[in-house]
Amino acid sequence: MKPRGSGRGRRTRRTGNTASAVAIVLVAGIAPLHVSAQAPRWAVDLNGARIEYDSIAPLNAPSLSALGEWQRPSYFGRLTGSITGFEGSGWSSQARGELAGWTSPLGPRNLLRVELGGSAAGSRHSSGFDAFIANMDARLHVRGRSVGGWAGATLASAKNAFDSVAVRGVVPGAGAWAQTGWVRGTLALSATRLSGETYPEGRLAVSITRGPVDVTGYAGIRGSPVSVPDGDEAWAGASAALWVRANLAIVVAGGDYAADVLQGLPGGRYFSVGLRLTRRRSRPIPITAPAPIVYTPEAARAGSISFEVSGAQTVEIAGDWTEWRRRPLEQDDDGRWLVPASLTPGVYRFNLWVDGSRWVVPEGVAEVDDGYGGKAGLLIISGGS
Repeated sequence: MKPRGSGRGRRTRRTGNTASAVAIVLVAGIAPLHVSAQAPRWAVDLNGARIEYDSIAPLNAPSLSALGEWQRPSYFGRLTGSITGFEGSGWSSQARGELAGWTSPLGPRNLLRVELGGSAAGSRHSSGFDAFIANMDARLHVRGRSVGGWAGATLASAKNAFDSVAVRGVVPGAGAWAQTGWVRGTLALSATRLSGETYPEGRLAVSITRGPVDVTGYAGIRGSPVSVPDGDEAWAGASAALWVRANLAIVVAGGDYAADVLQGLPGGRYFSVGLRLTRRRSRPIPITAPAPIVYTPEAARAGSISFEVSGAQTVEIAGDWTEWRRRPLEQDDDGRWLVPASLTPGVYRFNLWVDGSRWVVPEGVAEVDDGYGGKAGLLIISGGS
């Protein structure tokens, strides 16, 4: 692989702070190709990693990181943070926040969706090196049941300890996704425009969920302008999570990560092993998923959320809000099975356990992968009063 450039018309600075810059990029993780919404969840990871970069000796770095996510019918939020220790008593801390909102201007069942969002992230090393970046995003999505695409642009402002002023850039981009069964692929193309120069880039990610295993592979390539000779860059890697329990996984990851052309941070190579603890294994719900039925809080309080299950003698419900413990349902006068009206606004996965023998997603309810090779339904309570 060729040496990496910083993306600002100069080589990445090779100072005593290079190690902290490498660690900041690694622990911050591989950024998603586009925002995906998930049911409310949290996760804590404890990892040990080995990091390499061209100009320094390999580093061993244990880290502790935490993630919190939540979704309402019209927005998605994520908060992450981590702290990493290094050989020689050094340390690094990172934090990142993301917020995205979307709407369907032509109706909830139309193919078009508009997304507006933003994010901010900061990192600090015990040596005093720090870096910061903020983004504002606008995208137009076209969604289908198994394929979709988007196009839009990002405005970014970034600064690190080497810069006297913030650097600003524009990143137009487009992408597409496809999903079949337990395989999902995403392709994203972008062109970072910075100081009158352009850095074209392509990223590909493929995720596979099968039984207790989640596997993701990624690859990317970036071109550089004439002013940054030998600055072209390619990277690839993979991660795998083996779920030994519904709330505990062994996570292994390794590969290359790219330089950050906006923050001026270098790329490198890594390998990590760790444990992930969460309330329950959770699969992404893409914002491009088929439009689910949305209930109002008034409907929930009035007990008007119900499902028809033909020929059922007994029905129990299990979902995110019950910690996936089954709860019996009662029938109304029309023979429909009533969902308890105690749900607060939010997005929930659920399934019905019918006659003590089979799991069922009610007819007409949007389906998502349940993470175990089956399907779960989506139940959304809107944020209205």
